[in-house]
Amino acid sequence: MVSISFIILGSLITTVLAQQQCVPYETTFNYSSYPTVWAVPSSNDTFNTAEFKQLNSSLDWSKVPKIAPRKLVNGSLDLANYSTSDPDCWWSYNLCTKPKATGLQADVSICPEPGTWGLTYDDGPNCSHTVFYDFLKGNNQKATMFFVGSNVANWPNEAQRALADGHHICVHTWSHQYMTTLTNEQALAELYYTKKIIKYVMGVTPLCWRPPFGDVDDRIRGIAQLLNLTTILWNLDTNDWNMVPAGTEQPAQIDALFQSFVDMGQNGTFATSGAIVLEHELNNGTMSKAVEWYPKIKSAYKYVVPIASCLNITHPYAETNITYPSFAEYINVPNNSSSVAKVPSPTNSNTQTDSPKPTTKSASVTIASYNSLISMMIAILTAQLFGSFF
Repeated sequence: MVSISFIILGSLITTVLAQQQCVPYETTFNYSSYPTVWAVPSSNDTFNTAEFKQLNSSLDWSKVPKIAPRKLVNGSLDLANYSTSDPDCWWSYNLCTKPKATGLQADVSICPEPGTWGLTYDDGPNCSHTVFYDFLKGNNQKATMFFVGSNVANWPNEAQRALADGHHICVHTWSHQYMTTLTNEQALAELYYTKKIIKYVMGVTPLCWRPPFGDVDDRIRGIAQLLNLTTILWNLDTNDWNMVPAGTEQPAQIDALFQSFVDMGQNGTFATSGAIVLEHELNNGTMSKAVEWYPKIKSAYKYVVPIASCLNITHPYAETNITYPSFAEYINVPNNSSSVAKVPSPTNSNTQTDSPKPTTKSASVTIASYNSLISMMIAILTAQLFGSFF
């Protein structure tokens, strides 16, 4: 009885802390030149601006295959009318990662280093990630973080912490759509403005991206390549994104998948190359599951590394003053730290002349308020616990 109660107490405290972390705060960043947060860019806020028109006209669209946007049926991709020959290398149809069109770079879906777990988390920055990031930092563990542009706009402090902690930052689009269903202009804006806001808020320009749901074909690859973005997918999916309450799978089902991946690390499945694993900084459930399984993953795989290191990319950003550890350096350096000639500062790459304006209302949360809330939860649970004994 007591142990169950303390588990409940821990869950309640975690929930309270998460809710307190996710209170909007004041920021001096000016997002007036960006699309509406969590909306697909459109002519209402993006396409008619001088900036986007100049970008659009400057690109060589002859390098982008002429493929019609896909359709959604009841919220899911319509695969029924697509050719079984997969002429467009549509990942959602056949997990294709080697483009059929000429001149396109292949997707990255494995770590070339044997016995390696490529650690990635999608959908951040999450406003409640403090405990999770503290855990990674406490284990000297770096990961590749695929950030949604709208989340960076809403939670800039959390985004900045990811870079400060040495994580490798990539693009995960502006509003997290099925990219193959978008027009060329929409897809371009989803990628461009996410790159731009990461540069503005964090001071670095990513060179990699991951399509939401893995939904990419040769048209979208071509657009990403115009923006100098390498497509990174995965070969192991934890399905953590589909765990209740947000999804339909029970925690035990996610545990079974993690266990099967641990078994792969021990049985030689990755003896000649490594894995890139899909996990999520989506909510407290996915982050808690990542923390829970991390020790077993570390034990089962020789190396757990961010994608930049597993690919031996020592300059993961357009800024050449940032040097990231190679694979050999990462696995041999105790703190796995990146070397930065000068710490990047948040910057507006388009040098706006208008003064920054707050975009959210201020709502400060003090340590005292945390302690008060925790004390209250303890008192409530204690009263309930002892009441059940009598």
